Amino acid sequence: MSEPNMTSEIVSLRNENAVLKEELALANQQLAWFRKQIFGRKTEQTSVVMEKEFGVQLSMFGNNEEKSAAKSAETITVPEHKRKKKRTHDEWMNNLPVKEEHHKIDNPVCEICGAEMEELTPEKAYDELIFTPPKYHIRRHIVHKYKCPECGEKPEERDEPCHIIRAPYPHAMIPGSYCSPELLAHIIYEKYAKSVPLHRQEKDFNSKNIPLLKATMSNWVGTAAEKWCLPIVEKMHETLIAGQMIHADETTVQVLHEEGRKPTTTSRMWVYCNGKMNDRSIIIFDYGYPLNTPQVRLLHQSSQKP
Repeated sequence: MSEPNMTSEIVSLRNENAVLKEELALANQQLAWFRKQIFGRKTEQTSVVMEKEFGVQLSMFGNNEEKSAAKSAETITVPEHKRKKKRTHDEWMNNLPVKEEHHKIDNPVCEICGAEMEELTPEKAYDELIFTPPKYHIRRHIVHKYKCPECGEKPEERDEPCHIIRAPYPHAMIPGSYCSPELLAHIIYEKYAKSVPLHRQEKDFNSKNIPLLKATMSNWVGTAAEKWCLPIVEKMHETLIAGQMIHADETTVQVLHEEGRKPTTTSRMWVYCNGKMNDRSIIIFDYGYPLNTPQVRLLHQSSQKP
């Protein structure tokens, strides 16, 4: 082998040796990091460095650099802030009614000399937050009737019957039902504001010896929606279609035991809204309208306005 070839081979081997040493050092560094992740403390921080060959790699030897960088870093002044004062019990208890319960001794007598003792200024021992469970009672409406003493006293002399009047009284909010406004408001609030389904409310009423069925409460809620909420929804519908843009979406569902429809019939649940570019946000949920109903055609025509 000629001398120039040997020289070039030696240089090549030296370069290869340097590359292998560099790769070995990097492998040892990665191995040390993995060992630390498995056996070391998880709260220790490691620095991240960029390597030209492996992308992002973790460095195990950056502690000194971090310390020197921390010393050379500029001091940043953080503006002070006042921590919000923690609300004490007395602050919110002052807004609640207070019912005092006095603890007295009848005819106190000194146990040493037997003299009658005088009462001093009483002191507060402690406060308790009392929860009063709901109570139920029957509100019975008794209507008083009145008869005129002059009209109809002598039927043989007068053709008109006795004049009798009844005092005015509020009629039942749901005819033929014992539902009161307070009870219906409680049921609707529990169902929609607190997400308590009717079957759980039925169990709660039964625990208080009130056999109020889920089906009965469901009929009450439906009646309230049709009688008092539907006019509001219709007014919202008028305002919605009067706008320049309407967002609509539909979801197809199949409903079992629906009157007048087969179980395989496709029903639709609709949601309409006018978006956030209006003064008042309107969102209307609807159910069961096929695509060819006047309501949907009117909404689609309104949504296509220029």
